[in-house]
Amino acid sequence: MEEVMDQISGKWKMRILFMVGAHGTLRYGELRRLLDGVTHKMLSNQLKELAADGLVERIDYGEVPPRVDYRLTPNGEALMPIFDDIQAYIRKNACSNCCGDKPAAPYGARHGCCE
Repeated sequence: MEEVMDQISGKWKMRILFMVGAHGTLRYGELRRLLDGVTHKMLSNQLKELAADGLVERIDYGEVPPRVDYRLTPNGEALMPIFDDIQAYIRKNACSNCCGDKPAAPYGARHGCCE
């Protein structure tokens, strides 16, 4: 349990996993635009760590200018049900005062279900 928590902990790793999982394959620039506020250095480091942990695959096409895509590995895909559980938790707890029974918005929405 602790090993997996170390692999996905931090401000950006869960967001990265969700965005790559939700979009299938993303280029670095696309991912950075989706993650409002992440710096180049932070995103680069987090992607390297996720790749080293076997959760994200880096696909380098060896072209000039460089073209690199990111997608989830099977181990990364196996984590995707966690996001369904997080949204269920948000619907039940975090948003009950303002949203009632409205369905949760996709992960990354400002409040979880309110937008």
